[in-house]
Amino acid sequence: MKSHLDSQTCEPDNEVNFMTLFMNEKDMNEMLASICPEGETYQGKAWGTLMSGTAEMLALGALSNVSCYVGVTEKTLVIAVLETFDISRIYGKILLPFDRLDEVKIQKGLMPSQRIIKAKSGKTKIKLSLVNNTFTAKIKDQKQGMRVICETLEHLKR
Repeated sequence: MKSHLDSQTCEPDNEVNFMTLFMNEKDMNEMLASICPEGETYQGKAWGTLMSGTAEMLALGALSNVSCYVGVTEKTLVIAVLETFDISRIYGKILLPFDRLDEVKIQKGLMPSQRIIKAKSGKTKIKLSLVNNTFTAKIKDQKQGMRVICETLEHLKR
């Protein structure tokens, strides 16, 4: 709880400022809906981490890994990049149409439930980590969403 002093009485006014502590289903659905390409619907959704070091991450001002919500539609990989210190807000978005993807690689990560997705479209490169982990997120169908995202992108490989 954040407390301010009232300038008249010097008493705390006890202003409550709630910030989202966990990534959650409601925020994921609302944020992805707000950036979904027109006429498309999500086939799978999950939370993930955009890995630092790519030009896109630097352009977004991110010097470290950033939380995100990820969705795949019939035609597009959609990423809602979240603010570092307030995950209840979108900081930026990345839309990668499937027909413009030059390269997609999906690998197993260090943890058994982790998948690393590397995608390239022209000069845009991303590295995304998806984990079926409930410690930092309250996403009911994370495992199912991860499976759909990975299978959809797997089918794009040429």
